[in-house]
Amino acid sequence: MAKKSDRVHLALKIPPGFNINITLGDKTYHVQTENGGTDNPSVTTYIYHKGEIVYSKKTDYSDILNAKDYDDRLKDMMDRQHKSVIEEFTKRVEENKKKTEYFDAVKKLLRRGNNKQALKILRDALEEFPEDPFIMSYYGCLKAIVEKKYDEGIKICQRALEKLNPVVTPGEEPLYATFYLNLGRAHLAGGQRQLAIEAFNNGLKIDRTNHDLLWELRKLGTRRKPVIPFLRRSNLINKYIGIILSRLKGK
Repeated sequence: MAKKSDRVHLALKIPPGFNINITLGDKTYHVQTENGGTDNPSVTTYIYHKGEIVYSKKTDYSDILNAKDYDDRLKDMMDRQHKSVIEEFTKRVEENKKKTEYFDAVKKLLRRGNNKQALKILRDALEEFPEDPFIMSYYGCLKAIVEKKYDEGIKICQRALEKLNPVVTPGEEPLYATFYLNLGRAHLAGGQRQLAIEAFNNGLKIDRTNHDLLWELRKLGTRRKPVIPFLRRSNLINKYIGIILSRLKGK
């Protein structure tokens, strides 16, 4: 059986990594697969865009450290992971592109007031991406408004909210707030004014400048109160306590 020092020597003969650029749409990504060596027996593949990691995958290979064909198996693992990560990422980008195309079509229809056709497109999108919370949220909202299936539409909107990460990533506030906007509109369609107001206010706790949420509350003749009255609505304490409270209420 080879000693660890022998394995270190062998590891040095393994190519340090695979590097390639791929272009998807109008974006170019750099894909790099690295060998961690015997002190950190793992193969890690990173995908970079403009210097930032946008996707990664790590696989442990401690189980082959003492294998006679260690070199060949490690090279094969690196090669297979490098290719599989590119395939996985390419599929994800293509799916996101298709989702964007669905929503571009939906937005145009909504601007024209064609809610019925927008619902049809969302139904098709949901069949293709049944676990996508964004599609689910809009579909539930229009289900209540167009088909007047209020309870079903509200439940779908609530299920979409449950799929969200409980921690709001900076920059994603407008996206998360939209889920409460859709839920509130579904409640309004069902004549549940107070629940609609609560949903709109929960959205404003995440994104206090959301124009759609503010517009809905103005139409209803109300405005949310800050969680801590003696602090301004824009205060970070009010904002993040509001997020936590809205999550707890949803449980």
